Amino acid sequence: MADIVEKPGHDHPPEVKEKTGSIPSDPEPVRAPTPVKLGPTNDGDAALDLLNETGGLTTPLDPERNKRLIRRIDAHIMPLICIVYFLQYIDKTAISYASVTGNEFNWVASIFFFGQLAFEFPTIRLIQMFPLAKYVSVNVTLWGATLACMAACHNYSGLLACRFFLGVLEAAIVPAWVLFTSQWYTKEEQAFRVGIWFSVCGAAQMFGGYFAYGVATHVGSDPDAKLLGWQIIFLFLGLLTACVGVTFWFIMPDSPAVAGFLSKEEKGLHLERIRGNEQGIGSQAFKWKHVREALTDVMTWLYAFWIFAANIPNSIATSFGNILVKGMGYTSHESLLLVTPLGAWEIVALVGLTYGAMKTRQRLYFCVLGHLPAIIGAILMATTEKVPALIGYYTSGGIPIGWTTILGLQSSNVAGSTKKITVACIGTIAYTVGNIISPHTFQAGDAPRYLPAKISICIIYFLITVDLLVMRWVFVRRNQQRDQEKAERGDSYRVEDNHEFFDLTDLENREFRYEL
Repeated sequence: MADIVEKPGHDHPPEVKEKTGSIPSDPEPVRAPTPVKLGPTNDGDAALDLLNETGGLTTPLDPERNKRLIRRIDAHIMPLICIVYFLQYIDKTAISYASVTGNEFNWVASIFFFGQLAFEFPTIRLIQMFPLAKYVSVNVTLWGATLACMAACHNYSGLLACRFFLGVLEAAIVPAWVLFTSQWYTKEEQAFRVGIWFSVCGAAQMFGGYFAYGVATHVGSDPDAKLLGWQIIFLFLGLLTACVGVTFWFIMPDSPAVAGFLSKEEKGLHLERIRGNEQGIGSQAFKWKHVREALTDVMTWLYAFWIFAANIPNSIATSFGNILVKGMGYTSHESLLLVTPLGAWEIVALVGLTYGAMKTRQRLYFCVLGHLPAIIGAILMATTEKVPALIGYYTSGGIPIGWTTILGLQSSNVAGSTKKITVACIGTIAYTVGNIISPHTFQAGDAPRYLPAKISICIIYFLITVDLLVMRWVFVRRNQQRDQEKAERGDSYRVEDNHEFFDLTDLENREFRYEL
């Protein structure tokens, strides 16, 4: 296979050399890659250091060893990834259980995203400057403490302040999860893993509903209770999150290069596993040219548009879920339970569709498939009441498949450490702006049906589905152009060994191919 590599630290066109080895799918001896000696100013990927340390793969890369390694990685990485993502979702939605209503509730829901927005640009640098897992651990621990402090809030301004800082502390989660996924999994594996850790949002929604119902039933009705039900919820979730944050520090490795659960040989095997990703395991070198490329790449803005638009209706599943179901004609207590099937449908849709996407390598088509019942559900919510509207509410849970697809594409289809972080942070900014707008689409004057908001949701779901098809067209076009370029050059198309680990972007590395 041919590859092109850019010399680190320069902006000139890539130097073309010959590559003499690649990793086959069938077991056969693989030579050790030529060590790459790094100087103190080298801005390549951390995988090059690991390659020097391990000497590369010198034994056969057979499927059984690969499967064992995947199981080992899954067992050590996925549980904590899922637990933290579960908590960040339920922590955000916990505000719907507090005693805040009307337009005040809108601003308490929105202020979280102002905090996230304010800290997203510093996150671009901080997440690359510090060890990844340690930085995440500090943020998780502090956001748990902040959530617990919300139990002591007795006025509107105090609640606003806590929610703002909660947003600041959660700003790093999505960019970090994109990096973790790209570090540990091949392109083929990433879509399903993103589907798994994102599907815990559905589990969080179910747990939150049942937990709030239990607290409301057993504590809310007790006149002698020292704490109100919403205070117990904030204290429990906050302290649990803080404990998980401390655990994260000691268990989650910052990268495969320092993973204590992998032997030296397994680290070498993992490098060869992810070589086909064409993006290594990350670099701490901040590159302004990668930022410029991220800002001028049309894909960055196609991702951002989907994320922004899809999160305008996000209040359906988060802050406004209970209120919306009550507006369909159910009681407050009934609504706490009736929101939970949305989470169940979300889990089934996410795991099922991402598994199909992994097997067929057709992520965007499966994503569109998940959008169709959501569009129908939005129409049902806007045009019917009671049971049909409730069914429409549930089927809207198919939209998060788009979220997992976008996050998976940012992981697999964006290369270059600084560019990947920048694209992920721009996506998070789009997410925050969409969520700032979201609660305000549900105006108190439109209660209880909120018809204008429901009509806007129908339109948005259609537009983001079209956006997915445009993304796929761009990827297909780029892949075809690179295949044509390679064919036209013939024998003159040469590459250098280990170019995958020189921290090139997907546009710089002409051997990079986009997942569809």
